Amino acid sequence: MDWLDLLAVQGTLKSLLQHHSSNASIVWRSAFFIVQLSHPYMTTGKTIVLIRRTFVGKVMSLLFSMLSWLVITFLSRSKQEKLINQIQIY
Repeated sequence: MDWLDLLAVQGTLKSLLQHHSSNASIVWRSAFFIVQLSHPYMTTGKTIVLIRRTFVGKVMSLLFSMLSWLVITFLSRSKQEKLINQIQIY
């Protein structure tokens, strides 16, 4: 196993994370626009909560991405191979 394999695993995890993040982002944006359209002339506490949740979601997504990269980097070779095999099965 070489660095190209590790980059492939990292890329797979990153693409899965981006897919999940984009789906969650679409849901939150939809909810945000529904609140805005239903109350076009007043800012509600709900709008502020949605903005905060979106921000927290993005930060958590970034932290998860960094953590997964660190885990893959420091795994032993045998565990890296098992992880790559499991990812390739899916």
